Amino acid sequence: MFKKIPMLILAAMISLVLAACSDSDAGSENGELTEYKIGAIYSKTGPNSPLGEPEWNAAKLLEEKINADGGIDGIPLKIILADDESSQEKATQEANRLVNDENVLALIGSSGSGESLAIKGIATQQKVTMISAAASTHIVEPVEDAEWVFKTPQSDRQAVERIYMYLNEQGINKIGTISDSNAFGSSGLEQLEALADEYDIKIVAKESYNTQDPDMSTQVTKINSAKAEAIVVWGTNPGPAVIAKNAHDLGIKLPVFGSHGIANQNFISLAGEAAEGVVIPTGKLLFPDQIPEDDIQYSVVSEFYKEYTEKYDSEPTNFGSYGYDNVMLAVEALKNGATDREAIRDYLEENIKDWIGTTGVYNYTADDHNGLGPESFVMATVKDGKWTYIE
Repeated sequence: MFKKIPMLILAAMISLVLAACSDSDAGSENGELTEYKIGAIYSKTGPNSPLGEPEWNAAKLLEEKINADGGIDGIPLKIILADDESSQEKATQEANRLVNDENVLALIGSSGSGESLAIKGIATQQKVTMISAAASTHIVEPVEDAEWVFKTPQSDRQAVERIYMYLNEQGINKIGTISDSNAFGSSGLEQLEALADEYDIKIVAKESYNTQDPDMSTQVTKINSAKAEAIVVWGTNPGPAVIAKNAHDLGIKLPVFGSHGIANQNFISLAGEAAEGVVIPTGKLLFPDQIPEDDIQYSVVSEFYKEYTEKYDSEPTNFGSYGYDNVMLAVEALKNGATDREAIRDYLEENIKDWIGTTGVYNYTADDHNGLGPESFVMATVKDGKWTYIE
């Protein structure tokens, strides 16, 4: 009996040591915080790289800027970047590494809906706040399954609502859909179908494709034969650009509407002259010089756009805005004393009210971890080879 007592004491000591090394003390020295560590998983390479690269760049830019200004109350911010290579498996590996080995206080990312949904399980299981840069509604819904998960892009539900509102204005009520078979495309199609009746829209043809399919002429032809009045494409590049080119080459004059997943110059580069006239819902960072100065987001959008273009000699696009908002929401929590995993989660849910980001004005609640509405979108079209704001 007496020989077991030292072992019990030793076990208690080990428990205390482990507790001292918990997430709240990540980046600490002698109990003093020496840095705030955030893990950022983005698709720097692979099919989602047009999304992930500006998000990656935004994180680096903000880390440098914040630390040059003295950090967060004198404590440096350390953003550990990881490339998921547009792979759900790689995203899962990196999330586990960042949470368990690096002991990050929060996770931001990933770029794609599939990768974000993969990370969501780890964030929930490990009870670490995650702020996604992907669009799928399922990332934060149902709310009871997203206690630890937030996101910054408008949901595909809001994008569909904005497109349907515009179609109503144009007197178009019969559409054909072409959606990517991946998580982003499937979630978008789900919302297109769910909201159709509410906006008096009839889907007369429903087609799909695989992300890397080189030609969708068959699907486009079927939609045209179904007497659709417009084509709505849900996917990220290269698929939507291929579809626009197919329709153009076939001489099909139906207007083409895309998701917010193609709100970048890459779509125009891939589609060429077929991009002309394509319409999408988008955030304002796509064309900051076209936003009125009295717009509530004007200052934050303009400042970030200027800093990004000066550093990288390229445009941040909407995806850079998601990267900006992801970092700055986490920083907002840290600045206000939320310096452990649970406190960050609670701060975002309870205190982000009328918070002005580059994507929109956020209002997180216990029932809404996206915090945006369809009004955070504006409509844009390609005119003379560039995205143009539709007033």
